[in-house]
Amino acid sequence: MPRVDDYLNLVDDPKRQGFTPGHPADDALIALLAHMAFSDGEVHDRELDFLQRILPGRDASDLRMWAMAAGARPLDLSAVAAALPSAEEAWKGLRFAARMAWKDGMIADAEVELLTRLAAALNLPEAAVQRVLDETEGHVITEVTAEKVKNTMLALNWDAVQLATGPLASDLKEIVPEGYESVVRVGLEKVEVLGIFAEGVAGRFLEGNTFLHWQDIVTYSRVPVIGASVQIHTETGRTWSLVDTRLRGLGRLFDRLFAIEREAAEVSNAPVVTPVRLHED
Repeated sequence: MPRVDDYLNLVDDPKRQGFTPGHPADDALIALLAHMAFSDGEVHDRELDFLQRILPGRDASDLRMWAMAAGARPLDLSAVAAALPSAEEAWKGLRFAARMAWKDGMIADAEVELLTRLAAALNLPEAAVQRVLDETEGHVITEVTAEKVKNTMLALNWDAVQLATGPLASDLKEIVPEGYESVVRVGLEKVEVLGIFAEGVAGRFLEGNTFLHWQDIVTYSRVPVIGASVQIHTETGRTWSLVDTRLRGLGRLFDRLFAIEREAAEVSNAPVVTPVRLHED
């Protein structure tokens, strides 16, 4: 598995064992995150929390001091590029770095400058940084409630699927956090494929079954090509895909839940990507 995917998986699953400095790819990516965290001269609490999920088990004060020291040293961008050899890895690495920069709630000029140098080192197009920042910053949206989910589903006219209420009846219930109650169950050919909650969505994705909290969703896109109908991109940079075209209604559900105005580009052949961001007090 590519190294950056190891990091993304680690962020999603804190139970995984952390990385040990010494591996060239690990060292390069860890150094990149340290530089992103310290690029504005501080390591904020949310940035520190992100680092702790990458390097678990370390004392918070010691980790903050380490990040400040590592961030003050020159960054070897060639080593970072070597750790991200493919175009897919390069995009994931840039998104991952942008998410670290966004952890304090803003993107500083120094962080944009570092992301720009990183994109150049990774041979990504000139528009790459702006694209990633647009995805990462997103739009502020209001809280999703059970009533809002219910009313939105009623107005959606999602005729291609079967809809039901009540608790999940399939193995999807195993991935739902304790105490969550489904608002709507979505089925295809009598197979439960999605559960919509006030807190998020449980689903059978191409990448596996998972529960996605609304606040973890950074972007979602309709992909008008064979192999995917909706792709959801999370804060950690991971992508979750629905492959049955009948499930494209989930994108329309997101539009209405998040009050996003789709542009005319939706009718083109290019994937439509919409950034979203839940309001955080």
